[in-house]
Amino acid sequence: MKGRIVWVLAAVCLLLAGCRRAEPETPPEPSPPPASVQPEENQPAEKPRPLFLESLSVEVMVDWEDADRMLGSLDELSRLLDGALEEVGCTLGEPATVTIGTAGGITAQALADGGVDVAFLPAEDLLTTEEDAAVGVLMNTDQDFFLAASTAREELDEHFRSLLENALTMTEDGQAFLETCYPGVEFIRAAERPAES
Repeated sequence: MKGRIVWVLAAVCLLLAGCRRAEPETPPEPSPPPASVQPEENQPAEKPRPLFLESLSVEVMVDWEDADRMLGSLDELSRLLDGALEEVGCTLGEPATVTIGTAGGITAQALADGGVDVAFLPAEDLLTTEEDAAVGVLMNTDQDFFLAASTAREELDEHFRSLLENALTMTEDGQAFLETCYPGVEFIRAAERPAES
């Protein structure tokens, strides 16, 4: 019997040793809330997704009397357009080809057929191709003259048209390009066209 009592006492001692008094755990200090990141006013805007095009052809519509003046500027126009596009993230494999057109209908047909990637056109000529071959990108403030992009090449998509808008309206080279082609004419995004009443 003594042996049993000894075993019971030993078991109780072991149980008591295992059940030592638990000290209350100190909760960890809460971490401070993350500081909210306030965008700085002068922080640069997020850069647009870059784009590479092997080539780009642009036809500039002018009156007969301006054709000679423009022919002497083609190399400079190509340089300005390349610089403007590169500044907004569109790189060309070869320099842009800039040509002169004097007949809106012929240029519109070339745009529709994919012979020209981008063209400046009178509104009535753009309307002949707009449904299935061209998309207006820029327009003059009188809304009678447009810059349109062909839909014949898959890579001349909405992303390209957005980069082209930015290149011509938001860079010095782009504005110089427009001013050389059409002195004194102000261009705005075609999407900003006011609703007709």
